[in-house]
Amino acid sequence: MHGLIFASFRDYLVSEHGEDAASEVLAGEPLYSLGEAYADEQFLELLERACGRTGLSRDEILFEFGVFTAATTFARLYSVVFKASSTARDFLLTVEEPIHDVIRVVLPDARPPELAMTDFGQDGLEIVYTSPRRICAMLRGLVEGTGRVYDETLQVEELECMHQGAAACRLLVRFA
Repeated sequence: MHGLIFASFRDYLVSEHGEDAASEVLAGEPLYSLGEAYADEQFLELLERACGRTGLSRDEILFEFGVFTAATTFARLYSVVFKASSTARDFLLTVEEPIHDVIRVVLPDARPPELAMTDFGQDGLEIVYTSPRRICAMLRGLVEGTGRVYDETLQVEELECMHQGAAACRLLVRFA
């Protein structure tokens, strides 16, 4: 997993749960480099620690973290990329190609999820998510956070989920 995710997770913990919670969850962890990739298991362990510290479920933490990461971390670090799109829909259609494609070249060990997009025009956008991490709640948060960057309200409905036996998670995003 990309080091940026780890750095953003720390920022999320500090912002949403306080410095003490972040210190406790990250105790003994290295300083994660933005230019490195780390084992998925490291992030999943931090996630479990965060659940224990906050009392929130895995999906609640992942969703909140996704919103925070899109609306705060990504919006700040990649403002040029966000400005290149005039709407959340336009931006979401660029996530897999070129953004994830670039990550796969620059940091092949980061292994971003695979996202297949289908644009239904006025009826919304379908995102099919596949990843061995199975952190689809984070994707829902990232989508909602992207809407916040564009000051748009997005309705995200999960039609199928790997946690309920589906081969992939399938989200329908409607734009208000």
